[in-house]
Amino acid sequence: MLRPLHYALLAVFCTVSYFLARTSQENRPTPQLLPIEVLNNYKLADWRTGFESKLTVESSLPYKEYTGPIEKSGNDQRQYRLIRLPNNLTALCVQDLDAKEAAASLSVNVGSNANPAEFPGLAHFLEHMLFLGTEKYPKEGEYQAYLSRNSGSYNAYTYFYETDYFFSVFNDALEGALDRLSQFFISPLFNADCVDRELKAVDSEHKGNLQSDLHRFYHLMSSVSNPKHPYSWFSTGNTETLKGTAEELGLDLREELIKFYHNYYSADIMHLVVVGNHSLDVLSEWVTSKFSDIESKGNTRPVVDFHPIGKAELGKVIHYKTVREKYELKLQFALPELKSVNSAKPFAYINALLGHKEPGSIYSVLRENGWATDISGYSSSTFYDGFSTYDISVTATPEGLENYEAVVSVIFGYIKMLVESGPQEWYFKELSLVSKARFAFKDKEDAMSYALGLSGEGRNQYVPPQHILSQNYLSRGYDADIISKCLSYLNPSNYRLFIGAQEHKAVECKLEEKYYGVLYNVAELPSHMTSNVKCSPSIAKMLHLPGRNIYLPDSLSVTKPATIADPPALEPVLLRKNDKIEVWFKQDDQFFTPHGRIGLAISSEYVDNSPLNHLLSTLLCKIISAELQEQLFSASMASSYFNMNPRGGRINVGVSGLSNGLPNLLKTALRKIKTFKVDTQQFSIYLAEVERMIQNRRQNGPTSQLFRQLDNLNMVPAFDQDMLEGALKDITLDGLQKHIVLLFSKAYVKMLVSGNYNQSVALDTSNQGESNPIYVTQRINEFIRQYRQKLQDLTADEFESSIQSLISLKQEKLKSINEEFGELWTHIKSGKYSFDKENKDVEHLKQLRKDDLLAFWDKYVNKDTAQGYTRLDMQMSSAKIWQPTAKEFEMYPGTILALYGSLRTEGYTGLSIADVQSFVSSADASSTIESLLAELSALYVTKQTPSVSNETAEALDTTVVNVEAPGIVFESLSKIASALQMAISSADEAPKYATLSKTNFANIDMKQSPEGIWLINDYKRFQHTQALHGISVPSRKLVPLITDSDQADNN
Repeated sequence: MLRPLHYALLAVFCTVSYFLARTSQENRPTPQLLPIEVLNNYKLADWRTGFESKLTVESSLPYKEYTGPIEKSGNDQRQYRLIRLPNNLTALCVQDLDAKEAAASLSVNVGSNANPAEFPGLAHFLEHMLFLGTEKYPKEGEYQAYLSRNSGSYNAYTYFYETDYFFSVFNDALEGALDRLSQFFISPLFNADCVDRELKAVDSEHKGNLQSDLHRFYHLMSSVSNPKHPYSWFSTGNTETLKGTAEELGLDLREELIKFYHNYYSADIMHLVVVGNHSLDVLSEWVTSKFSDIESKGNTRPVVDFHPIGKAELGKVIHYKTVREKYELKLQFALPELKSVNSAKPFAYINALLGHKEPGSIYSVLRENGWATDISGYSSSTFYDGFSTYDISVTATPEGLENYEAVVSVIFGYIKMLVESGPQEWYFKELSLVSKARFAFKDKEDAMSYALGLSGEGRNQYVPPQHILSQNYLSRGYDADIISKCLSYLNPSNYRLFIGAQEHKAVECKLEEKYYGVLYNVAELPSHMTSNVKCSPSIAKMLHLPGRNIYLPDSLSVTKPATIADPPALEPVLLRKNDKIEVWFKQDDQFFTPHGRIGLAISSEYVDNSPLNHLLSTLLCKIISAELQEQLFSASMASSYFNMNPRGGRINVGVSGLSNGLPNLLKTALRKIKTFKVDTQQFSIYLAEVERMIQNRRQNGPTSQLFRQLDNLNMVPAFDQDMLEGALKDITLDGLQKHIVLLFSKAYVKMLVSGNYNQSVALDTSNQGESNPIYVTQRINEFIRQYRQKLQDLTADEFESSIQSLISLKQEKLKSINEEFGELWTHIKSGKYSFDKENKDVEHLKQLRKDDLLAFWDKYVNKDTAQGYTRLDMQMSSAKIWQPTAKEFEMYPGTILALYGSLRTEGYTGLSIADVQSFVSSADASSTIESLLAELSALYVTKQTPSVSNETAEALDTTVVNVEAPGIVFESLSKIASALQMAISSADEAPKYATLSKTNFANIDMKQSPEGIWLINDYKRFQHTQALHGISVPSRKLVPLITDSDQADNN
């Protein structure tokens, strides 16, 4: 799948990213000198020295191995081997003895930046087509089926600058998965008969993003760049830009795709990471034997010799309309390629200062004036070849949008102050100290995320091999000149301004972006915003550098238990319990890092016992979080974090990070909560934010809306959209202040202290898509009907392999204090305290047999055999898609409705439901699907007016491709063909569960289909008939280690 650049960076690279070695210095072509300025103070890394020729142990295959030291975290117990194959592909083999699953990721250093101008989206289309079979494994879906059989998963992403292919799999199946992956880059088939299907998949992916403000904005930002630069081109692709263009130019799209593959997919620009519990010798053997046959074509990365944001694009203000109600400002600056200076971390310094939240910061001034609720800076300096950008993003208020010139003046006022003050070495050292601690004690990632992050950083040729793991954390020294140089680019003559909102005053957005339909307007920035920008003297006086960080840890020592248990303790200790609080404690006995986490769940009947109280609790958490963000931002810069949110009848408060300062951080936060007084201006700002949040839910995609409704059915209390919108008008400042008092008047607190603490610290702290939903439902029914046979056909080895895969996942060691805390905290908040659940699950799995699985399926899932069978289907569809009336639902079986709806969706509207039912009832079930479609086509023609063309009927008659035995559902069938197949197959089946429910629900407007399915027209009325959830029953008796009398004696 493809995502816009910045969305991909947020989704993938917000986790730790790393660098993987690229081609050797001796084989790398000399980089092309660009006419734009490039900072060459730093030299290309030496990838020649330190690599020695080796042979694999088993097959004596040649490769080169880096024999120098690789800088890694002191907390990292994995072993690494960096190798280069004869074809110049670089690979990092990672041995992780504790990993229960293996993973691999191959990154190709080319993406949509290589798209031909006439074929936008071709790189993304290639990503889809590559998975369809190879000469060695010609069967379509073999790769996916192999991973599925071995508890695996896979995915791929296309970005502007790279394409990533990755998977996870059971360790014992790693070799087979690597072999299948490698063949995609050696001998792919690009099956011609799959082109149209994959085109539809690409097109569907694009359509799914049309209402996403994130996708819409980032494409708009690209599209108003230099139209000759690939950065400005549509990258996702759709049927029009791919198939339509090929037909218009008289070209074969598949042939153009193969040309693209042969031109750009070269081993020289590929970077592979493999993680597993096998030895480094074995991993090296597999990598060398399977990936050395990928063709070496040299450095095939495309190079463009000009910047996408030049003089013609700078100095512009672009107003654009958003789908959701939101107010956003973005300043985008044009910078040269800055990969060479990334080791000096200039933008870590700049980002920290521009995104600072404490007094004297941009945020503090904007918030005090009611203009913004957030600000951040982001550099793309490590991603692009030949250029980079810097973005300053402001989450504005309506007032801030109206005063956008003043907001921009504050930003440039602060930058001017930074330039005049000069780089501050003490501040850089503070940031470096925290980065060193983060790297030294970094948490362990899951195998697939780790492999993906490492493989994706093969672009920076200035990073030496010894720094491939540490380069994103550690700076290589303070460089004031580089910081000053980077700051100099952030000036009023070198930016463009984007302003987003649903509606704009005094600006008409008449231009329409071609692919996403974004309405926008482009104008010149006034001269006072492009040169000598000044903020008011009173505001200028408010801007200053932050002070020394009082939250920096004064100790990174680790408190170890007197006796270390093996295996580690499974459960926390209940230290205290009374009618107001229960305190749980779990000392770190396996990770031994200076981290901790403390959580409080404050239960109160007033949290969400009504729509109004639910909204008041949400508003309270937002305001307090914003207040504390300004007060405690330095704590986050020192890797100590605070969060607060309402959920499930509780106010959840938590702190996490370096353990040294967390108790004081929590005390500061609780003191603020206890004494909080609501400020009038902040009340208005965040009330408006809550209103937008609630109202914007109507713009969510159908999947999000379905899951929210499902939550509403399963949670008590729960409030639907209308109830919440209706309660918004009742929120007042006085009501919020009274809510705070009520909220904590009868509260019960659960607390868990976990990590680098001892028992006394814990005690001290405690004192403080476009398918008809009926059709989709029938496809699900078909899947369920056929899946039992799949279970029945499982061989003993396949069943045992699945069991062992699941056991291995449940037995996998926890990777961090955060992960351990999350599991324990879930059990405590639930009130069940079933800390040994995973162990019990494993014991049950060891005893499970295939007959048990089949019996379970028949008792609970198979509607033909399950006693009291019940199932809840949540359906949501576009208003454009036909839906049956309540009467039609009661009269006709679901398969008839699905077929009729599929016909209408495809444009065949001439038949009635009665026509369709009559046709199915009289059809010969022994006929082939082709002949049945021909008969249906003939019926369609007889029902039309004489003006209906033969082409329309022929289209219906040719909707089947590769049809096999009736009753089997294949992905290659069209919706009409599969819907017809389901209708014919079920025509003679009498409903077997329609009479099981003897309750009449007509009084709450529920209708029953001929199959006995109940249609819930008003889910709110249905929800109100359901019994309230019972209280959770603890799985054990709770006995605190320390009683209240003991605590009193100690005091």
